[in-house]
Amino acid sequence: MKQETLLLFCIILLYGSFSVFGQGSSCENLDPFCAGDEELVFPNSNTTNSNIVNGQPGPDYGCLLSQPYPAWFYLQVEETGNLRFDISQFQNEDGGGSQYDVDFIVWGPFDRTEDYCTDDSLSELNIVDCSYEPDTVEQMFIPNAEEGQVYVVLITNYEELPGFISLRQTNSDQANSGSTDCGILDEVLGPDRFLCGQNETTLDATTDGVERYEWFRFDNTTNNFEIIANEEDPTLTITNSGRYKVIVYENITGQADEDEIEVTFYSEPVANTPEDLYLCDPNQTTIDLSAASAEILNGNSAEENYRVNFYESIQELEAENPISNPTAFPVEESREIVAQVEGTESGCLSNEVIFNVELTFVPENFLPAESVICVDVDGTVLDQQGIGEDLGTDYTYEWIAGGNTISTEAVLNFTETPNFNSVSLIVTDIRSGCTIEFNTTLLVYSRPETVEVEIEGSDFTGGYIISAEATPGPGNETTYEYSADNGNWQGSTVFRNLDPGNHTISAREINGCGITTSEEFYLVGYPRFFTPNSDGYNDTWNIENTTEIQIKKLYVFDRYGKLIKELTPGGAGWDGTYNGRTLPADDYWFRVEFEKDGTNDHFGANFTLKR
Repeated sequence: MKQETLLLFCIILLYGSFSVFGQGSSCENLDPFCAGDEELVFPNSNTTNSNIVNGQPGPDYGCLLSQPYPAWFYLQVEETGNLRFDISQFQNEDGGGSQYDVDFIVWGPFDRTEDYCTDDSLSELNIVDCSYEPDTVEQMFIPNAEEGQVYVVLITNYEELPGFISLRQTNSDQANSGSTDCGILDEVLGPDRFLCGQNETTLDATTDGVERYEWFRFDNTTNNFEIIANEEDPTLTITNSGRYKVIVYENITGQADEDEIEVTFYSEPVANTPEDLYLCDPNQTTIDLSAASAEILNGNSAEENYRVNFYESIQELEAENPISNPTAFPVEESREIVAQVEGTESGCLSNEVIFNVELTFVPENFLPAESVICVDVDGTVLDQQGIGEDLGTDYTYEWIAGGNTISTEAVLNFTETPNFNSVSLIVTDIRSGCTIEFNTTLLVYSRPETVEVEIEGSDFTGGYIISAEATPGPGNETTYEYSADNGNWQGSTVFRNLDPGNHTISAREINGCGITTSEEFYLVGYPRFFTPNSDGYNDTWNIENTTEIQIKKLYVFDRYGKLIKELTPGGAGWDGTYNGRTLPADDYWFRVEFEKDGTNDHFGANFTLKR
């Protein structure tokens, strides 16, 4: 405690006719102060700037036996916690020069709406901290300060000399520390607003302990905020984009504080449903979804820029998980894609639209590398033949030969032998514009003109060997298959083991362009069996003469070698009896003596009598 007498406080200070009054010289003229990590420095009250020599009467000043040149302040708590400050007083603003004794007292806590300058408020009951020590640095401590509370602080200048007061919070980095706020408003207007599809919005600056409000709008012409006449309420309803400001005046101190906000009204973006996208090339594994962006964005205003976000499903849109690589989106099958337009400045979103990604691959074997045209031996086309396939109304076709378009039908029909060897086909998908080109070589084939037969051997000399020769018809060189008597087809032209009797050999073109059959020919031989049952079929057994073989003698024996019958060539044949007696069913033998090509020969074998 300073060792001074009360007489010292009775000294009369005389001033000239001009005085400079320090701010906060009375409680009704409170100034705010606050301190965070940075030091707050401000001028003290002294003989050069104030004529308030001592504290106003009424308050309980606690430990301050005197209050020379008082400076009144208030602080407002921003964050709940303990507040600890160093208060010091120096001759110079930078902390240099002489150090002066500094004293203080703190009252509180008060609500913002309270009148905290009354004698009842500044009473002994509300004193929080006080120091009257002869120190140039004092520690001010406010424990358990709560957010929104107000504390009144009086700092005195015991030595009455001009100087500067320094205020620094010393516990801001410690646990359970609080913080102070110099503002009346706490950004009550909030962040800038981007309003989508709205016509108006209301700004609300309602603040406790505020006496009046003033609203302003920024004028781009004057480059200043201009007051909005007759708007003194805590709220302001606006319909135009712009920069707005509110100034509030505290009802206790009259202190002014302000907040600003930028409000922009945006039209809601529009998303148009685009045409489906198509993937044409079967070797292409990705598609550029942004190709649909222009169509989706069509019709939006020019008030801001837009982007299109693509999603794999409605669920992905709701989860705000857009496709990350829309320019190279992998596609394995036809599927739906969801799109939404977003304003790049406002973040406004459109309705969602859905379109398809379609895979429109024409079958790879749609047109073979080679196409067959069948003609007859005179060169005419067999019936009406065509190449190609009708894929439906979604496709167009262009057939090209020799550089000229010869047809736009799905199937290229031929009524006569074409005079070109190859043809191209361009197939276009009308929906996507995708095109694919095929090329095919035309192969003209025909059935054989003739089939000639050459006969070698006989039934009596190891069997016949029949050789067929097909004479090619017009068109390209081809391959034929052969058949004897409408039997199985074979590639070989040689036939063996044909039974005696009438035969034909047929040859067919392997691509189905027709069959030609030889003239009928007859093979001489012996019957392998006969059935003497008087039914008119195979009732007798005999060997006939032919132009190739002349029968001289013909004998029939039983299985023991007994001569049963000598037959006359060309006669009635054997009826299965011996001396008028019917012989049993069994194997019998014959011997034939014949002349062939001027040479005599003989042959023997068995045959069967069946009953």
